[in-house]
Amino acid sequence: MGFRIVLVIGLVSAAILPAAHGQIVLTYPGIPRFDAGVQFTGIQFNGPVTTGNLGVGLHFGYNFNSYLSFESNVNAFHLASSGQQELRTTEAFFGPRIGYTSREAGIYLKVLPGFIHFPRESDQVTTPLNPSTHFALDTGVVLLRYFPNHFYVRFDGGATIVNYGSGVFVDPVSGQRVHLGIRGAPAVALGVGVHF
Repeated sequence: MGFRIVLVIGLVSAAILPAAHGQIVLTYPGIPRFDAGVQFTGIQFNGPVTTGNLGVGLHFGYNFNSYLSFESNVNAFHLASSGQQELRTTEAFFGPRIGYTSREAGIYLKVLPGFIHFPRESDQVTTPLNPSTHFALDTGVVLLRYFPNHFYVRFDGGATIVNYGSGVFVDPVSGQRVHLGIRGAPAVALGVGVHF
């Protein structure tokens, strides 16, 4: 439910913000070089980890020119375990984003390598991951709307691709053998921040 709310908010923001373009007078030259802020994100894991939730994160970007940028972000999620205690899953990604940046907006494609860390608790019987940190890719589309007062709004939609490894485990609920492998997890983020 929360995942859908973040997605709807992001799509509405992306639709409304371009309509305000004619009312904005920019007072700085060139494209924004740095952007940094916070983001609210949601993810739904499909694989040996079959849960999802909302989380929070930090974002940083640097525009080398109008077509090439560097991006990094860190997110944390609370995923409920079978013992009803909150477990924290964290992820960190960094790499290039390719697209177009103007003084008013940016649209990019991204494929960011990084890592995701799942918690390891004795009562977390449905995710027998060893090790608990895995290589991952953050893929998708990023939309940024830059405002002349140095604030921005950001929408990010795509998938987090996780390499769980080549092992097999028996699902304790269904009793079936599950291959770990490489799985995608739909993810969205909506952020705000400052740019210079």
